[in-house]
Amino acid sequence: MKRALSALLAFSFAAAVAAPAIAAGPGDELVGMEAAWSKAMVARDWAALKRIVAPDWHGQNQGGKRVDRAAMLADFTNGTDRIRSMTNHDVTVRIVGDIAIVQGMDNEVSTHKGKSSSGTYGWTDIFQKRAGHWVAIASQNTPVTKE
Repeated sequence: MKRALSALLAFSFAAAVAAPAIAAGPGDELVGMEAAWSKAMVARDWAALKRIVAPDWHGQNQGGKRVDRAAMLADFTNGTDRIRSMTNHDVTVRIVGDIAIVQGMDNEVSTHKGKSSSGTYGWTDIFQKRAGHWVAIASQNTPVTKE
């Protein structure tokens, strides 16, 4: 999802007028977490990122480099990576026990080392339910190119 994990997703959810109330399922919760992750990356909200991304999280960026949570946060803190906007789409969730696989795409306006990295990315995030809460434990993203 995501630039250096590009993780993450500016969605807003609106209820349909006069629609009956429907209990949100775990898939909806994870889609919401992806949206919160993206929003936190754009806002540079480190506290929110630390709630979403587990301390032992690892990701693989579009260049194949494996990064941990500390490196991801450092790249955003020091300006190596900067996301100005990010919108998720085509998000799917598959839950198997206490593990969830969330796949989707995002359109983002971003820079890496001062150069544009804007575009469309396909990503996979793995979440685990720990102490009753979902946290991201692994991620991978790939730039989408036209065939």
